[in-house]
Amino acid sequence: MANKLLQKVIDDLCSLPEGELRKLVIKQMDDADMMEGVLDSLPEGHIVFSSDSTIVFINNAAFHLLPSDRRRRLKAGQSADEMLIDPDVKKFILNVFSGREKPDPQDFAFSKGDEVRTERVSFSFISIGDNRYIDVVIRDITDEIMKETRLRRTESLASMTTMAAGIAHEIKNPLAAMKIHLQLMRKSLKTKGSIDSEGAERYLSVLDEEIDHLNKIAVDFLFAVRPMNIELRLGPIEPVINDLVTFLKPEADEKNIEVVSDVEHFLPRVELDARYLRQSLLNIVENAFSAMPGGGKLTISVRLDGNYETIRIEDTGTGIDDEHLSKIFEPYFTTKATGTGLGLTVVYKVIKEHRGDIFVSSEMGKGTVFTIKLPVPQSERKALGDKEGYDGNSSDC
Repeated sequence: MANKLLQKVIDDLCSLPEGELRKLVIKQMDDADMMEGVLDSLPEGHIVFSSDSTIVFINNAAFHLLPSDRRRRLKAGQSADEMLIDPDVKKFILNVFSGREKPDPQDFAFSKGDEVRTERVSFSFISIGDNRYIDVVIRDITDEIMKETRLRRTESLASMTTMAAGIAHEIKNPLAAMKIHLQLMRKSLKTKGSIDSEGAERYLSVLDEEIDHLNKIAVDFLFAVRPMNIELRLGPIEPVINDLVTFLKPEADEKNIEVVSDVEHFLPRVELDARYLRQSLLNIVENAFSAMPGGGKLTISVRLDGNYETIRIEDTGTGIDDEHLSKIFEPYFTTKATGTGLGLTVVYKVIKEHRGDIFVSSEMGKGTVFTIKLPVPQSERKALGDKEGYDGNSSDC
């Protein structure tokens, strides 16, 4: 923003007394020094480049955060190529000037003494009159990453505690049933001296059934906690949805449920593992079918929403009350008479492995909506932008 006072001084330069001019210049110098002091005190590094990649301003934090030639010391008038010595950072910043890369933030790791620091480089653009500048912002996010890591460990421990309690609850009933039938067998042997084949088969069938139940609990638990061998590959979502709808049709017809698929045309590809994503969507759909015992409508839609592709699964079932809604992704939480309560826990885990997010909303008596957001890779955004003027903020394709 132009300094109106200086502009007035320039306009009246000939008529302005020398003393007043000196005072104004000194004041402007003091103001500039104060602003430079403020910028130098910031923890974030700032390097302002002109459109030809020449440095016009740099603060102290930038000098210490970015690897640089300390013999030269960063100063205004240098080019980005002269100032930067890390090849990855240099390539990243120069690509912004060349227009070959969109200015999305990127993280870089640097060894400093005995530790490794992670710094995030981002951009903002400044326009002053006809001049355009790029402010490169460098922020040390090492402590943030460590806090996030500790938080994830705490959440993981809490989740394991919940799962352990869930397992104890789940296995208690099968073990109790097995113990009761063994006691009955022992009692029968004691009183009669023997058990006929019909009685033995009755007891053994119960034991066999409960052993299968315990085995299922163990298998589901291992599937929920072990690392997933997810292989993300660039591909379209539409075939996954089409395959799922085809698979669901017989069951949907039997249960009088109308399944509607609405996939937007010409969607960009995303990184996905079709097997795991299909299974996750199937888990959600099976819950939806259970919520529509008398029939209903299930709508699966896919839309481009900014830098994400959004999968929306909506049913017209009984809905989920607020108390249960906040717990549905927790291990071993279920409102069903049967089931381990791990289905949606696995769904949550798979979507996170896809670097996505999942949300749920519901209204009692009207139905439930699951929304999955999967990120569109940078290469696909650029290709889409080149073809259709995509700016990353529009949901229109």
